[in-house]
Amino acid sequence: MKMYLKRSCVFIFSSIAILLAAGCVTRMLDFTVISSKNVDMRIKDTGKGSRVKGESMVMSILGIPLGSPNLKEAVDKAIESAGPGYDALIDGVVYHVYNFYVFFSNFGYKVEGTPVKTKEIISQLVGKGEDVDKVMEKTLYHSLSGIDNTSAIEKIGIKEVIKVKKE
Repeated sequence: MKMYLKRSCVFIFSSIAILLAAGCVTRMLDFTVISSKNVDMRIKDTGKGSRVKGESMVMSILGIPLGSPNLKEAVDKAIESAGPGYDALIDGVVYHVYNFYVFFSNFGYKVEGTPVKTKEIISQLVGKGEDVDKVMEKTLYHSLSGIDNTSAIEKIGIKEVIKVKKE
């Protein structure tokens, strides 16, 4: 009887340890550019929209979630709410929200930011009369930071380099 009790305790504690050591990974967001620092974008007002919000929230009843919130969905909703042509957010903030009530809760992500039209940004860099889409296909844009890296860029197979002068 003593041996049975000892084995049972070992089995129970081992099971609990395994369950507590379990985890999961959730893909939260894909991004093209991300920075937590201020970036000087020099965007004309025609390329910026009014501040927008997007969210992805999920309900939970008695601690059991009824879905999974998605940060990418919250970002996409914010960009889409700006209207056609907008495809990115700048000056953004991401909030993780968790509201708990007696028997249920809701949790998820809220995103705020200023929508921009990246095509407008690039059109400011190319010459007048040029087709922005064709220039975007073949050009690597870079800023001049005092170091001319044109020859290095040409060595990796970029055919054309547009130099952007600081105003």
